[in-house]
Amino acid sequence: MPKKNKLFALQEYLPKYPLPKLEETCKRTLSMVKPLVNEKEYATIQEAIDELKQNEGPKLQKILEKRYKTEENWLSELWDKYVYLAGRKAIPIHSNFVILGDAKFRQFCPVSHQLSQAANHIRYAMEYKERVETGTLRNMMIQNIVPICCHRYNYVCSTTRIPQEDVDDLKTFRGTKHIVVFCKGSMYRLDMYSIDVAGNESLLTPREIQSKLEDIVKDASKRKAAAGTSQIVNPSIFTTTDRTRWAKLRKSMQTEEENATSLNAVETSAFCVALDDETPKNLSEEFHLYMTGNGYNRWFDKSLTMIFASNGEMGLNIEHTSAEATLPARLWEFVYYHSKYDANGDAMHQGLQHTNLPVAEYLSWNLDNYSSDIADVKDKWEELVKDFDGYVFFANKGKNFIKKLRVSPDGYIQMALQLAFYRYHTETPKTYETAATRLFKLGRTETIRSVSEHSVQFTKTFDDPAVPSKTKVDHLKAAIKHQTLYKYDAMNGQAVDRHLLGLYLSGKFSGFIPKLFTLKPFCEADRLSTSQGPRRYDPIISRKVADKTDPVGGGFGAQRPDRYGVSYFLDGEKVHFLISSFHHCHDTSSAKFGEAIQRAIDDMKALMELAK
Repeated sequence: MPKKNKLFALQEYLPKYPLPKLEETCKRTLSMVKPLVNEKEYATIQEAIDELKQNEGPKLQKILEKRYKTEENWLSELWDKYVYLAGRKAIPIHSNFVILGDAKFRQFCPVSHQLSQAANHIRYAMEYKERVETGTLRNMMIQNIVPICCHRYNYVCSTTRIPQEDVDDLKTFRGTKHIVVFCKGSMYRLDMYSIDVAGNESLLTPREIQSKLEDIVKDASKRKAAAGTSQIVNPSIFTTTDRTRWAKLRKSMQTEEENATSLNAVETSAFCVALDDETPKNLSEEFHLYMTGNGYNRWFDKSLTMIFASNGEMGLNIEHTSAEATLPARLWEFVYYHSKYDANGDAMHQGLQHTNLPVAEYLSWNLDNYSSDIADVKDKWEELVKDFDGYVFFANKGKNFIKKLRVSPDGYIQMALQLAFYRYHTETPKTYETAATRLFKLGRTETIRSVSEHSVQFTKTFDDPAVPSKTKVDHLKAAIKHQTLYKYDAMNGQAVDRHLLGLYLSGKFSGFIPKLFTLKPFCEADRLSTSQGPRRYDPIISRKVADKTDPVGGGFGAQRPDRYGVSYFLDGEKVHFLISSFHHCHDTSSAKFGEAIQRAIDDMKALMELAK
């Protein structure tokens, strides 16, 4: 092991992401899909898989084998390009995700306020960015032994998804030294570096940043007052529309010098900061606020937007192409840990002060030719914002009691989700759970398929009084075991979803798509999209602040208009759930589904204790 555990020190030693054998994927696919379909559908799928194995499959597999030999990771470019960048839907709610703040923050820092919090978080996010770019951020390993890929750290800051008419670009601007601040509809460029009293260029102190934010609020307030009842508009509203339309609008804006200059300032910034006027009253309102905004205070193309509500609540909005949630969440943990406040709740200097502070630059736009587009996009965006149903709750039982039952905590929660869904909708959902594949170079994620014949039997028999408790427990334990083994296979690159994606794309490029990919459920989005995340990241920081912090976690939008997105975060005595759905679907309710999850957790505990 290297003596200095730097961020990218172990990248070159990571193994290549595996390419499974065609025969093995076909076998696993049949097993995965069987609990989701009826006998007739299964027979059709079986025929399609036999056809894939014997006819098109070997040719498509050879295409992937060639990629395996020539690429660092046969999947990574395909994944970024065709899962994210080629998508034409609007990215907020449908793709971007959010991270909420800390539930204990107010308890230990009651006098801090919006601008002091923003100043601290900006300062230490910039320091975090510096450490990533210089590779001096501490590497993290599984159980401090197994190295994991750190490549996506490069995209957490200074990255923008640039809209194009067919496939977007993901561009990173290393070394950028400014941020963009949203305030009351106005936008400002703010440099983060100046010459300090020692004569060196260095980051502004948190207190200096707070003073510049105060200047921005004053200027934005004057502009807001001058506008009267009129809304100050800016083109961030265009980042809420479909990608092709936004690409055409951006292309037009780039022909105008004023707009091109301001666009460049936003797209090359380290990240965006939103000083919101809203005052969310609970975590569910925070979830909704960070996912949406008001149309003029989120540049959803940016990899990272820090959001600070007027009442001191705070969160992040992240463009999903850039990274999975664990990486910006680690940044969030870092800035929380380093932030300090004086007795008045203001940010402290912490570091050398500077002789001359940079002046915030107001970003001006000429939008006279875009009035009808702004109005149309804003109307559609407001409909989607009203439709989003976000709900946050903490289940009153955590992983400590689950471990006493001698089963996997993650598997237990997955089965609680299955039971809750079956009780509420009387059907078995095609379910997605995220598994990290960062054991491999350039690895990102694979899918855990937690539904099995055991889980179906468990959910269908649970409320049947004629079925003995022992039988129900046997089904539950078998279902949890299946989910756990599938999770390990997924983490090790031996599940089916990414391989099937590769085969599908190879067929598409070759001009023939195998029949298998035209059949349900392969051509359908998941009815239940789930993700479990850690609540702590850096072990050194975690040990120091464990008693003073309670990270809420993050959430994302449902992938189907008629079902759910569920993220959850296991703690010793509770589980944090962030649930999303859409109001227009009368069959779903995030709050009611949350109630069903809590009931399932309680009932499963009672069952297993009864059957001991």
